[in-house]
Amino acid sequence: MSEVIERAEPVTPSRPKLAWQQMGEGPDLVFVHGLAASRAFWFAQYALPLQNRYRVTCFDLRGHGYSGDAPSGYSSAAQADDLLAVLDEAGIERCHLVGHSYGGGIALEFAVRHPQRVASLCIMDTKVNALQPRQMLSDMPYLSAFEIEVAQRSGIDWDREEQIGLRFLEAVARLKVEGAAIPTRDSVTPFGEGRGALRTAKAWVDLISKPGVYEELLMPGADAVQIAARLASMPVLLIYGELSRCMPSCRSLQGLLPAAGVEVVPQGGHFFPLSHAQNVRGWLEAFLAGS
Repeated sequence: MSEVIERAEPVTPSRPKLAWQQMGEGPDLVFVHGLAASRAFWFAQYALPLQNRYRVTCFDLRGHGYSGDAPSGYSSAAQADDLLAVLDEAGIERCHLVGHSYGGGIALEFAVRHPQRVASLCIMDTKVNALQPRQMLSDMPYLSAFEIEVAQRSGIDWDREEQIGLRFLEAVARLKVEGAAIPTRDSVTPFGEGRGALRTAKAWVDLISKPGVYEELLMPGADAVQIAARLASMPVLLIYGELSRCMPSCRSLQGLLPAAGVEVVPQGGHFFPLSHAQNVRGWLEAFLAGS
C-alpha cells in the first residue's frame, strides 16, 4: 500500500483549513463527498480498491470532517474554489472527478469553470439546484420505513416540504443530538452508529444553523446553457438511484448532455454509493478506463 499523505493547511488567510489525503500512483482521481459526510465516505469502497491504478485524492469540505468551518462560503460555486485550491496544493493539473450528492454539484460547478482541469466527470445522485430548484416528495413518492419514522418524530409535512433532502438531513441530525431512539434503519443512513455519529450530527446542526448557510446551499450555480456549452465534449457519467428524488436533475442533465453515460441503480436510494458499492464501483471503473 502506498503512503497516505495528509494536509490541513490554509491555502489563503481567508479560507479555512482544508484537510485532504492522497494515496496510490497513476492518473489523478479526485472524490468529493456530500453534505454531512466526510472524505471517509469514499475510503473503504473506492479509494482503497482504486489506489492500485490511480493516485486517489479525497478531501473534507469546509465545515466537515477535519476541515475548518467558516461563517459563509458554502455554495457550490464557493466550494468549487476550495476544490481548485486543494488541486493546486496537491499538485494536480488534471483529474478524473467524482462527486456524490452536493459533492456532485461542486464537481459539476468546477468542471464548468475549469474544463481544462477535468479529464472526466462522474456525478452520483446530485440535485443540481439550477435544474431542480425544488425537491418534493412527488419527485419520487416513496418513503422508506426509516424516513417515515423520521417524519413522524420530527413533525415534517413531507407533502409541503420543498427541500426534502436538506430537511431530512437536518431532522435526522437533530433527533440524533436529542438522543431520540430511531430503531428502524436503512442499509445506509446518515448519522448512523459508531463513535463519530453523534459528533457528526452535532457538527451538521451547528453548520446548518449558521445564518445564511441554508440559503447558500440552495444557490443555483451553473445554469443549463453553461453546462451544455462547457461539458458537451467532456466524458460524463451520471449514476442515479431508482428511488432517488434527484432523478429530475438526472433527466435534465441527460437532455443537456446527450453523449453522457447513464446508469440507474435498481432499488437504489440516495446513499447507493455505499449500499450498492460493488456495482457502482464497477460502472465507475469501466467509465474511467474508457475516458
